[in-house]
Amino acid sequence: MNTVREARIIRRADRRATRWANGAGTTAEIATGAATRWRVSVATLDGSSAFSSFPGVDRIFTVIGDHPVSLDFGGAPTVIPRLRPTPFAGETGPTCAAAGPTEAFNVMIDRSTTAASVDIVDVGIAHEVAAEDRVAVLVLVLDGRLTTDLGPVGPGDCLLVERGAVHLSGPASVVVAEISPR
Repeated sequence: MNTVREARIIRRADRRATRWANGAGTTAEIATGAATRWRVSVATLDGSSAFSSFPGVDRIFTVIGDHPVSLDFGGAPTVIPRLRPTPFAGETGPTCAAAGPTEAFNVMIDRSTTAASVDIVDVGIAHEVAAEDRVAVLVLVLDGRLTTDLGPVGPGDCLLVERGAVHLSGPASVVVAEISPR
């Protein structure tokens, strides 16, 4: 069994909403990595707005709210359904139109230092989240509840593992983001 060396639960209630860099919306930061320059947050989307441009950054955008959104990168808009991770270059700064009030899970990484992946997972009886050779692994609970070595993790809460491993069980539907060094 691996020992938990650096892991924590980040509660939804502890997040602080801030304005986007371009002022067109709000986001609630979940976690960041200063040395390897990554950030994970949940944005609140309602109506239409333009995303900020972030040169040198790769993004993975995943709608986690009830309504899909359309992203327009300068051609025809592309509908992004709920729970479909969508990667794109941060330089593009697409226009976003939400079909109704919704939220999106955002992973932003400095492409020169890190890479990322996002998956939607249903956690059953027993599972382990291990950092291993990754910079960080984040597990955001969408529905259900996780029981972990660190305590319960409910809807909107996030488990962050930067070193070691955490054992968990569900049932829960979660978003798993893995940040890896380049």
